[in-house]
Amino acid sequence: MAMQLGSSGVKSDINVTPFVDIVLVLLIIFMVVTPMLSRALDVAVPPKDPTNAPPPDPTEQLIVSVKGPDNPPKVFLNREEIPGGLDGVRDRVTELMKGRREKIVFFQADSDLNYQDVVNVLDKIKEGGAEIGLITDENLDVTQAGQ
Repeated sequence: MAMQLGSSGVKSDINVTPFVDIVLVLLIIFMVVTPMLSRALDVAVPPKDPTNAPPPDPTEQLIVSVKGPDNPPKVFLNREEIPGGLDGVRDRVTELMKGRREKIVFFQADSDLNYQDVVNVLDKIKEGGAEIGLITDENLDVTQAGQ
C-alpha cells in the first residue's frame, strides 16, 4: 500500500477481509451445530389392534339426575325414579358398580335446587363406590329424552 501525501480525497474502498472472516466463522459454527440438532429418538409404537371395539352402549352410561322443588327432591337414574330417597341412591349405585370396569356416574341437577340436597346426593353416589362426572348443559334433560 502506498501512502498518498497531500491528497485531500477520502478513500472509499471497502475492506472485506473482516466480513469474510465472520462469515467463515459462522459457517463453521453452523456446520458443527447442525448434526446435533437432527438427533432423533427411537420410539416403539405398539401394534394397531385389529379388532375395532364398538363404542359402549349408551344404556351402559349411568346418569343420576335430581329434579324438582320437592322436599326431598326426586332422584332419577337413567330416566327411572329411584325409590327410597338418599339411601336408595346409595344402594342402587352400589348394586350397579359391582362388576363394572368403569365406575363413573354422570350427575345432573336442576339449578333451582337447594345446595345441600345436591351435595347429599353426590355423597351417596360416592358412598356407592362411583366416580362422578358432572353434566353442565342446562338444556339437556335426561329424564325426558326419548319420551
